[in-house]
Amino acid sequence: MIEILIVLVIACLLAAFGLPAFMKYNSRGKLATAERLLKEIASEESAWLSKHKTYATLSQLGYPLDSSIGAIYLGKDGSVAASADADSIYRISINLTAPAAGAADSSYFLITAQPVNRQVNDSDCATLSLASTGQPGATGTLGEAGCWEKSG
Repeated sequence: MIEILIVLVIACLLAAFGLPAFMKYNSRGKLATAERLLKEIASEESAWLSKHKTYATLSQLGYPLDSSIGAIYLGKDGSVAASADADSIYRISINLTAPAAGAADSSYFLITAQPVNRQVNDSDCATLSLASTGQPGATGTLGEAGCWEKSG
């Protein structure tokens, strides 16, 4: 009987300390997936700009767009879809600013990854963003320094 109690205590301790660590690891993986997509879109925007002298919408870049909200959905496996499903972790959208009349070049974009489904529970990083200037952002408690990978 004592052996069973010892095993139960050990199992409870492992669950108490191991589960939060696993959840944080799982959340980090989802953040890395979102960051990769935002960087990929930013790279595609740069290529589009060099050819067309303006930035593109997600549909112009070839993404399957949910036309009612102008966004795409990122799945936890890195897949992109036009509509949300149970595996969706972020809704990705782009806000484009065209050059002002007479301005040399003030084109600008801001790519935003807004958490959906269970990912909304990640208050550490919350909404991620990446600007045409290369500036990353995060609205959560950790801010950009705590959320974005340093690998550039």
